[in-house]
Amino acid sequence: MNGSRHEGADGARTNTVPLTLRFSGLAGELAGMRKVVRDWAAAVGLSGELLEDLQLVVGEAAANAVEHGYRRGEPGSVDVWLERDEAGTVHGRVRDYGTWRQQPEDPGDRGRGLALIRALAAQMSLHRRSDGTEVAFTMPAM
Repeated sequence: MNGSRHEGADGARTNTVPLTLRFSGLAGELAGMRKVVRDWAAAVGLSGELLEDLQLVVGEAAANAVEHGYRRGEPGSVDVWLERDEAGTVHGRVRDYGTWRQQPEDPGDRGRGLALIRALAAQMSLHRRSDGTEVAFTMPAM
């Protein structure tokens, strides 16, 4: 999108500029990333349950990228891309440039991130490549 504006459900004008963010794959960077996502979501007119669900989805995908994508001890980059379309639907991607790690058969009390993303998103796909992993998702307008 070209930074267009449209009216939200409450009649307020909202910004529809996509968010493109790259951060270092360090766990300490996640809080800052979450704030940027929250600020973007508010700027495009998201609120309530959709804003909370989006933060959970992006947070889980980013935490997985940080924890599992760079397990050799050297952090890399994580990209977050979000866009709200004219209908209010949010499309997103979170991508790392690390190496895929298969989930253990018994993850114990861990390994629930992808299941949470699938439960909250209308659509979710996982793309594993030799140069990283991407989680793509769609969050329906409420």
